[in-house]
Amino acid sequence: MNMSDIVDAAEFYIVDFDRTLVDSDKLLQVFIEIADTFFQIPKEQINAIDAEMKQRGDSLFLAKYIRDHLNRDNRLDEWENLEKRFIHESRALNYMLPGAAELLEWLAANGKRYGILTFGDPLWQRLKLTAAGFKHTRHIIVEQKEKGKLISSWQLPEGTFRLPDALGRGIADSIILIDDKAVSFMDFPAAPSKGIWVLNPANELPSQQGTVPSNVTRYSSLQDVVKTL
Repeated sequence: MNMSDIVDAAEFYIVDFDRTLVDSDKLLQVFIEIADTFFQIPKEQINAIDAEMKQRGDSLFLAKYIRDHLNRDNRLDEWENLEKRFIHESRALNYMLPGAAELLEWLAANGKRYGILTFGDPLWQRLKLTAAGFKHTRHIIVEQKEKGKLISSWQLPEGTFRLPDALGRGIADSIILIDDKAVSFMDFPAAPSKGIWVLNPANELPSQQGTVPSNVTRYSSLQDVVKTL
C-alpha cells in the first residue's frame, strides 16, 4: 500500500461551526455593534429575534436583511464597508470556544483530514467563517439541519465515502461528525462512522436536544472530547 492509499483509507472528521468551534453569540454581538453605525436597528429587537431563532434551531438572516435593505437604497457600497470593518476588527478577537483550538491542533498534529459543515444562511455563514479565521478551511454551508442525511449520500455501495470537492475529494473509510445538535445526526451512517455530540447540559437549548443513533456519544465540552482522542 502506497502513501496515497493510506490517506484515502483514513477517517475524515467533519466539525460543526456555530456553538461547536466558535462562540456564535459573540460573533453576532460584534456584528450588531458595527452594523449599528451603518444601519440603525434596535439591538433589543435583534436579540429577541436571535433568541427566537435559537429556540427553533433556525438561522438568523440579519446579514441578508441588512444587505438587501442597503441594496434597495442603492447603498451597497456601505455593505461592503461594513463587511470589511467586521472582518478587520475581528482579527483582534478570539471567537473560539474552549477546546476548539486544542481540537484543531490535534487534527493537524496527527495528520487528520477534516472540514467544516455548517448550517445557516450562506451570506451570514461565509461572513462569520471569514471573520473567525476559517475562510480558507475546507467547508460546506448547508441549508438543511439533517447533516447525517447529506453525509450518507456520499457513501458508496461498498461502504466507503466519496468526499465532495469542497472537502478535498478522496475516499474515507469512515466519517467522524462533531456537532452540538441532535438533529444533525439524523440518518447518520452506521459504524465504523461515529458521531460526537457536544452539548453542555448547563446551557443547552431545546433546538439542540433530541435522540441520536447508537454510534453517537455525548460530551459536555470539546475539552472532554480532546481528552479522549
